Amino acid sequence: MSHGPFLEPEEADAVLRDARVPGVEAVAWGGYPGARRRALTARPDHVPEAMPVLIGWYVAGAYDLDDARAAAIAAGVAADALGDVVAHADGCTLIALASAAMPPSITVEGRRLPLEEVPVERVVGGASKRLVAVVPSLRVDVLGARAFGVSRTYFAKGVSAGRVHVNGRAADKRSEAGPGDEVWADGLGRFRVLSLQGATRKGRVRVELEVERG
Repeated sequence: MSHGPFLEPEEADAVLRDARVPGVEAVAWGGYPGARRRALTARPDHVPEAMPVLIGWYVAGAYDLDDARAAAIAAGVAADALGDVVAHADGCTLIALASAAMPPSITVEGRRLPLEEVPVERVVGGASKRLVAVVPSLRVDVLGARAFGVSRTYFAKGVSAGRVHVNGRAADKRSEAGPGDEVWADGLGRFRVLSLQGATRKGRVRVELEVERG
């Protein structure tokens, strides 16, 4: 079994795409549905599934997420051992690999703030759902609009701006997604095409999606 560092969406999706070979199963997990940065685990398909082991580190009084992340790196934490930083009303939580060497405290805006270990399951953020949609085509802008409940025009603007990737590659207006493909839309989340469930009498496609919103 192989465990990897945290990767940005495009990198993680590309690795997952390349890992789709016979006999290998790969999973990516960022600690909550819709996480931007995820760590990957690859295993032979006969080995029971194992998710990346992650821990949350709560920092009371740290409100700027970028500053908290930078402070942890300045304190010696490897950048690729850190996932997302999740905001709370009274601070934030750094998501990290369980193997990461974390300091007892970090300095944010001149203040020394302690880190408190919390189960990653307690980190609030994101939602996941499955839905079956009937769509006119498998174009990414069509699927994305349905997955996230936005207009096709709105999602198409994200495609044009380079904010949408299919399996790690930038989408264009002609891009499609089929079973097994994963689509990341910056600012919205990601969805996977789980299966095609046939066509309607009017030629529309019934597709099952798994949607993660950040």
